[in-house]
Amino acid sequence: MKRSLLLGALILGCAQLAFASEALADDAAQLRQKLSSMQALSADFKSEAVRSDGGKSESSGKLALKRPDKMILHTLSPDETVLYTKGEDIFYYDPFVNQLSIYKRSAGNTSPFLLLTDHSEALWKNYEVKADDGNYTVISKQGGDIVSMDLKFEGKTIKALILNMKDGTVNSYSLSNVTSAAKDADFSVQIPDDAEIDDERGAN
Repeated sequence: MKRSLLLGALILGCAQLAFASEALADDAAQLRQKLSSMQALSADFKSEAVRSDGGKSESSGKLALKRPDKMILHTLSPDETVLYTKGEDIFYYDPFVNQLSIYKRSAGNTSPFLLLTDHSEALWKNYEVKADDGNYTVISKQGGDIVSMDLKFEGKTIKALILNMKDGTVNSYSLSNVTSAAKDADFSVQIPDDAEIDDERGAN
């Protein structure tokens, strides 16, 4: 009798696990389909970072995305920085110190921002997706500074992104003036010739 109960519990547990895995796969498919219909996006953003100790900071700027692989997050206030993709690489420029850091795009498995434009299985396999009433939480399977990202939609339009960081900080990006178009010029970044280059592409 006890053996039958244990076997029944095991079968039920495996069934529930299989159902959960199937549900998560369906959630990921839903999100991928929703994002694939969004060929481009440009918007203004306001960001608030709330640290685990309760401290807050705010910033604002512009976000632009264009499939298959273009993204730029241009922070204008209070300090200018530019995070953007180009080809197989990710670039981060800080005008204050005049430094350009370069990373392999494959290192973006710790940055779910790239999922907004990249439909490749190689990237998506690093994340788990959970749906909740038309919104989605994307969870990293490989750790990194960004633990998860919440995507808030109004219909088919992204209205907010929330990054939950490993150190407990929560970065919230609220989007306004959202349009479903982006020009190539939106992704053009001029880097001074005398900028210091920090090339991390060869780092392990």
